[in-house]
Amino acid sequence: MPSIDLRPRPNKNKRDKRPPKAMPFDIALRKFKKSVERAGILQKVREKEFYEKPNQKRKRKKAEAVARWRKKERQLSLNGYEQPRRKR
Repeated sequence: MPSIDLRPRPNKNKRDKRPPKAMPFDIALRKFKKSVERAGILQKVREKEFYEKPNQKRKRKKAEAVARWRKKERQLSLNGYEQPRRKR
C-alpha cells in the first residue's frame, strides 16, 4: 500500500528561519491518489470484484494484446516507419 509522508520538510535555504509548514490535506490526498493509481491498486480491485471464467480471461487478454498491437502499428505508421510483420 503506498504511503505519503505528511511531515513538514525542512527548509532548503539554511538562512530561512521560518518554521516548516505541514502539508495541506488536499495536496496530501492528491499525492496519495496519484501513488495508488501508479501502483495499480484500483485496477486490481476492479479485476477481482467479480469472478472471471478462465475462457473469458483468455479472451480479454487476447483482445488487449490485439489492441496494443494495433496501437503500435498506428503509431509507427504515423512516424513514417514501415509496418512490422505480423507473426501468425
